Amino acid sequence: MRRYCEDAFPVPRYKPAMKRLRGSPAWMSATRLRVLVCGLGAGLLLPVGTLWSQPVAGTITDEDNHPLTGVHVLVDSLGMGTITDAVGEYSLPDLPRGAHTLSFRSVGYATSDHSITALGQRIELNVVLEVVVVELDEVTTSADGVEHDLTRAAASVTTLDPDDLNALRGQTLAETLSHLAGVTALTTGPSIAKPVIRGLHSQRLVVLNAGVPQEGQQWSGEHAPEIDPFAPVSIDVVRGAAGVEYGPGAIGGVIRLEPNPLPVESDLGGFVSLNAFSNNSQVALSVMIENGVGAIPGLGWRGQASMRKAGSARTPDYVIGNSGFEELNGSVTIGYEADRVLLRTHASLFSTELGLFSGAHIGNYDDLLRVIARGEPAVEYPFTFDIAAPKQTVRHMLFTMMADIYVRRGSKLKVQFGAQQNTRREFDAHRRFSETGQGPDFDLGLATQTLEIRYRAAPNESFFWAFGSSGMIQQNINAESGYLIPNFRAMSAGAYFQATWRRTPWTVETGLRGDHRWLEAYPRISRQSGFERRTHEWTGVSGVVGVIRRLGHTWSLAANLGTTWRPPGVNELYSFGVHHGTAQFEIGTASLGGERGRSLDLTLRHMGKITQLEISAFSNRMSGYIHLFPQQEPRVTIRGAFPSFQYMATDALLRGIDGLFSLEPRRWLHFDAQGSIVRGTDQEAEGPLIFMPANRLTLGMGFALFDSMIPGESDLEIEVTMVDRQGRYPKGIDYAEPPHGYTLFNFGYHLELSSGVHASLTVQNLFNAAYRDYLSRFRYYVDNPGRNVVLRLSIPIGNQQHHPHT
Repeated sequence: MRRYCEDAFPVPRYKPAMKRLRGSPAWMSATRLRVLVCGLGAGLLLPVGTLWSQPVAGTITDEDNHPLTGVHVLVDSLGMGTITDAVGEYSLPDLPRGAHTLSFRSVGYATSDHSITALGQRIELNVVLEVVVVELDEVTTSADGVEHDLTRAAASVTTLDPDDLNALRGQTLAETLSHLAGVTALTTGPSIAKPVIRGLHSQRLVVLNAGVPQEGQQWSGEHAPEIDPFAPVSIDVVRGAAGVEYGPGAIGGVIRLEPNPLPVESDLGGFVSLNAFSNNSQVALSVMIENGVGAIPGLGWRGQASMRKAGSARTPDYVIGNSGFEELNGSVTIGYEADRVLLRTHASLFSTELGLFSGAHIGNYDDLLRVIARGEPAVEYPFTFDIAAPKQTVRHMLFTMMADIYVRRGSKLKVQFGAQQNTRREFDAHRRFSETGQGPDFDLGLATQTLEIRYRAAPNESFFWAFGSSGMIQQNINAESGYLIPNFRAMSAGAYFQATWRRTPWTVETGLRGDHRWLEAYPRISRQSGFERRTHEWTGVSGVVGVIRRLGHTWSLAANLGTTWRPPGVNELYSFGVHHGTAQFEIGTASLGGERGRSLDLTLRHMGKITQLEISAFSNRMSGYIHLFPQQEPRVTIRGAFPSFQYMATDALLRGIDGLFSLEPRRWLHFDAQGSIVRGTDQEAEGPLIFMPANRLTLGMGFALFDSMIPGESDLEIEVTMVDRQGRYPKGIDYAEPPHGYTLFNFGYHLELSSGVHASLTVQNLFNAAYRDYLSRFRYYVDNPGRNVVLRLSIPIGNQQHHPHT
């Protein structure tokens, strides 16, 4: 009866106040009121109906003629109903005369409606229900879709849908996500950035691209995810220890990029996007076309291509030499959906060539110290689109095939295969045969194949469970003279089980996983002894328990307790040499063991009519925490003098708080606030951890302009970001003190016409402030880029239902 009442008296949903941080508002009506109304209606009708009523009865079965228990049989017009018994039978003994519609509803089956006319005689109505797939929240760190319900997940989760992403197109993945609370960016110059979640990055974050773990970050903390900024996806960002289905490595969080659903109608759709950035004169173009194949119902396809080209970035006072980049990307997706199967094939290519600030490559030790002390380039660089050494070329190819097979009674079997090829070539400005202009300093190729099999049982009213297994085979080939990363082969396998139990107002999520990883590496020990074969094996268990408690209709409190682990990366074990992407000498430690994280998150959520709030406090105790630790003396090589860092392990404690708040007092006005604090402690040294993000707070205000002022829907946004100086750092071991805090002002204007054309003008760093971020790898040498005026234009193609803003 309760479920019927909720269906009969639906609760309205409200548009969230924060456009860029969409969530799902809370149910605003009282359950007790719905039940009371239903009960009164049934109570008034029953005495009258018995004067001229008749029975309706029958049996409910599935397509295999098995009786179904617990099916809801409802008469919507009268507010009455029943459920089937253990043999699938039901009876409505007191149905009044007249025309009625009986609705048969059960989780995992399509709703079936039948019209009858009661004339005073007994009616027998037998019904066969068809199996369908019903998506319930799984024990995952990120749920499907834009809706952000109060009980969505025990962990702190934010979803960026295509509408949200449109306002940020043309930036790297890390720059896009750095607008979220608890997320910052680790940068190496203007063109390389990778996300940092609550102080953790690189191998401690899992990036899922089209359902496949992105394998391109094994070689350094500076290598950014190879993701097309124009890819038509939605993004889920999970802060903290993630669910067990993602395998080892999800200590800091998960970033899931899920392709948009393919069209099934035979109407051509898509969009053309044009971007222009003033600071580095970047121009970006993206074209996406998609369509359904009318001759084959359920078959759809999508093709997308994009390019970006940028010159040298500018600070308020000088040009950052050799910081331009070029990028060319594309993807093709084909899918077929039938009653019991969903098939999808996806292939993508990401390719880029990017320059690295040449002023960071210093010829000798004394010059290096002078450059760091001076804090700015020794020479004046001209603006140019040319890219010279030192530079990188990166290519990442991804191919994946996925099948969802819906077995009887609503259960689902998922099988996904993925193949990736990542190629990275780095060119040294001081290489001994660089005068020829040919040949990289090192040429790395990483090939990865993955397979995942997952079975999800048909959910019922209060319980859901699933189990799965995954495997990976990986090989790296070092094709040039540099030996920063050795040749290696790796294999891993794992299995997991997860379950969710719900009974209002409680939700309990739990999961357990075991993994084994094998690594065979061939590091160069010395010039005399050459290469040596070394093998490693690690085995670990991950587990998570989450509890969510509804507090009334608009509040909830969630707790998430997890233990996760990861084996060390091959770069952490065997790096030895100059890494030209970061302009530093990196040294691995072969004796490193795996990391183990034990985390506790508490999240308070509020989803009101005009307010939205989410505040999370976290504590992550990590044993064997691996990080790059500065050495006392720079390393002098035949290529110059470089700051020296070694991978070392310690016990660490990361604590902090992050959150967001939104207020929409009027339909045309909203206020936003979000902030984060991270405290990292080296428990062995009894002092602060190095390279933790500084405290930050962002305040925003938006105005919706009236249609009479300008055609279409438009709004203005003003935003200010305040970042403190990092005062918690180990004294006397870094090459430069943390930079001063800074304040940046941003301005934005967005316009969407009824035709679907979307345009925006944003100004980043409005007052052209000179600043350096503590997480910038080049903060020793140059400032961050200055003012940047960004113009974005998106034009729909064909049917606007395929346009990313609809």
